[in-house]
Amino acid sequence: MWFMIHNLNAPDALERRADHVEAHWDYLRAAQDRLITAGPYFSADGETRIGSIFIVDCPDAAAAERWIAEEPFTKHGLYTSHTIHVYDHRWPKPDDAGNAQRGAIK
Repeated sequence: MWFMIHNLNAPDALERRADHVEAHWDYLRAAQDRLITAGPYFSADGETRIGSIFIVDCPDAAAAERWIAEEPFTKHGLYTSHTIHVYDHRWPKPDDAGNAQRGAIK
């Protein structure tokens, strides 16, 4: 089951990011077989980083909670909070091999 994990940055996250970014990347690399997508999101100015979103494949919400609890930015307080929601991937539709296909919405 896919889960969207919505993280909010701490006010000083950018200043402390460099201390933990390598561990963060290592953690994401180790999860690449179940990490669907991940990335930061920004305010409307396109520059102010607000937080990050992960979409991760986990057996259940408890596993998603355990996964984000061990994520280095979470462990070191760079995220002030997170929420976990079931994610229902609808677009673009994957083909039989699981590859995303772009085209007209039906």
